[in-house]
Amino acid sequence: MSGPSDWPLPDDGVRLTVPQYVLERLKKNPLTRGLYVRAAGYYPTALGHYVRRDLHSDDLFLYCVGGEGTLTVDGANHSVGAGDLMMLPNGVTHVYGANPQRPWTLYWVHFAGEQSKAFWSYLEFNREQPVARVGLSASLAAALAGIVQSLEGDFLESSLIYGSNLLRQVLAQLQMTRLQNRETRSQFSVDTIHEVMRKSLHDELDLNTLAQTANMTRHAFCRRYKAITGVSPYKHYLYLKMKRACHFLDATDQSITEIAELMGYRDPYYFSRIFRQVMGMPPSQYRSRNYG
Repeated sequence: MSGPSDWPLPDDGVRLTVPQYVLERLKKNPLTRGLYVRAAGYYPTALGHYVRRDLHSDDLFLYCVGGEGTLTVDGANHSVGAGDLMMLPNGVTHVYGANPQRPWTLYWVHFAGEQSKAFWSYLEFNREQPVARVGLSASLAAALAGIVQSLEGDFLESSLIYGSNLLRQVLAQLQMTRLQNRETRSQFSVDTIHEVMRKSLHDELDLNTLAQTANMTRHAFCRRYKAITGVSPYKHYLYLKMKRACHFLDATDQSITEIAELMGYRDPYYFSRIFRQVMGMPPSQYRSRNYG
């Protein structure tokens, strides 16, 4: 496996590598084998930092929290600045280096596991665009510092499980933050759309109305919404309606027919069928169960 670089580490830098015998434990542990940390570090104001890998067998990402630099993949140069994420799955040969006048500050993690490929897909990795504009996030930086800290002890099982699952959280948070920033730049507000949905739970909401809220065509709106949330807008709207119906079933003695009418359904049998599709059980069964 290709590991961390041998770049001369400054006094205030951190570079930690998990020993091979510990990696073997991580590969077998059901709590870590899906995704685990191989090495991690922090390079502050990394003047002279330069790495070239012609053979790259690790999975690696680097998060820039200050300064500037350049990443080269497939002969194409990509500028890197504060808030940018460099994505380098295994097999992607690369060269990267800090700007001599404004050297970057980086958190980086080498990782592996059965789910690595799935996470690269989730992060929308594209060889032609290996730098993602995530934006600066104090919580992301803190979580990455936590991963580094998890490797500073004696490789106890509890620390390794913590660090590996913190890595999972970081990768998920990176994409969530990235999508939120993309949403802000495009003025496509999921929060605004959901507020329109919540105000119409007592009635039927036309998709054209939601599309108009986003100033988009219906087809483009549905495609964009699903790309961001993972579900269709209509499916989420039904979920919100049935979630509200669950509240009435839990908190009131109103009949199912009355609740159906409150949710905009004149036919209680149709309401029950939709409720079952969304919640996995009919409303009568939901009401009879004790949760919490």
